[in-house]
Amino acid sequence: MMPVKGEDSLGILLLPGPLEEFEREEHARSLLSIPRVLALEASGRRPPSWLRNAAPMRQARRLRLPGRLRVVVLYHPAQYPLARALGAVHDDAELWYLPPDRAQVRGRNPEETQELLVSDSLARDRAAHTLTETPPGKSYDDPLRLRLHELDVINGRVFIPEARFARGRRG
Repeated sequence: MMPVKGEDSLGILLLPGPLEEFEREEHARSLLSIPRVLALEASGRRPPSWLRNAAPMRQARRLRLPGRLRVVVLYHPAQYPLARALGAVHDDAELWYLPPDRAQVRGRNPEETQELLVSDSLARDRAAHTLTETPPGKSYDDPLRLRLHELDVINGRVFIPEARFARGRRG
């Protein structure tokens, strides 16, 4: 489905922390070189368990995007609640998952580790595609880039995000 005229298709990368500290920084930067791809960096603090579902839904509803969200790229299961919330708010957004090695999915305690492993399984089940690393010389994100073309996130048009100004009273 092509986007509405005047509405750009977007992709969002959900980073597990600051880009500069991310082990897949090079991959994320290559996707961020696409004008219609944005990134959200997770904060260093993990919300308490009773807020882990409510906070991402609130964040997803409040997020103002300069276009229509078509693809969410998830790198770590800790960000799965936000990915799920973005999918609920933007119902035609696809989830693509580039999971860490399951042995590297660790929390601060056994309960948190178990929660992350459950989120990893849920992300794998929900994702339109789960990408895994391939041998050297091959790009494991070729299917993602092809899909970004199909969804019009990658295109030849100039991307100028619409300026959004608050309307105030004049007087």
